[in-house]
Amino acid sequence: MLILALGLSFAGFALLRVALRQGHRDALFSATFWVTFPQFARYRLKRLGPAAVGLAGVILLIWGLILLFQWVIAYYAARLGHTLT
Repeated sequence: MLILALGLSFAGFALLRVALRQGHRDALFSATFWVTFPQFARYRLKRLGPAAVGLAGVILLIWGLILLFQWVIAYYAARLGHTLT
């Protein structure tokens, strides 16, 4: 489970980094993009791809961190003799 958790966290971090870089390139973080969104909605919708990649990255990162914390709790519960899990 540790390897799976680290892999998911790394994949989520990598996807999030790619999405942020592409979002900067497409100017998703500028006020001008969102102010002019209604006027150019059809064009702007095509530019929202990095947001989907970023959402997938955040989901994978959270999932990996949850698994990692579960592993840490189980590890210390086994080492200390507690029945937490």
